[in-house]
Amino acid sequence: MVSTENNLPALAHSYRRLVLWVGVQIVASLPQSFLMVQQDLSAAGRVNAADPGWASVILTLAASAMIWASVVALAIYGYRTARSLGSSVAWVWAIAMVVPLVNLLSLLVLSRKATNVCRQHGIPVGLFGPKIPA
Repeated sequence: MVSTENNLPALAHSYRRLVLWVGVQIVASLPQSFLMVQQDLSAAGRVNAADPGWASVILTLAASAMIWASVVALAIYGYRTARSLGSSVAWVWAIAMVVPLVNLLSLLVLSRKATNVCRQHGIPVGLFGPKIPA
């Protein structure tokens, strides 16, 4: 890793976007989880569900599109965050963001590194990532 002092605004920006897209992915997965539970209860006979209709189909498609968009965004911002941290293999971080379960470990490691660098340089980091300096 090389010095990140010249990349602090880029680091703060890409790291914040990475954190926000993780949130988008979590929120987008909620409707699909709800629909899967509803289908399981219906199959078990616990809920009398008629034809789910177009509303659930549209909701499923919209949630799927948001999840795929978030996967792409996580790869992009994972790459940018790693590059801003001075990684010479930022593309590996981007690929890791696409692999299930590996992306969780990658997010934890990148987040820890980015948080440490931001805090060392006086940039406060909160729940939604760093506060981008004006």
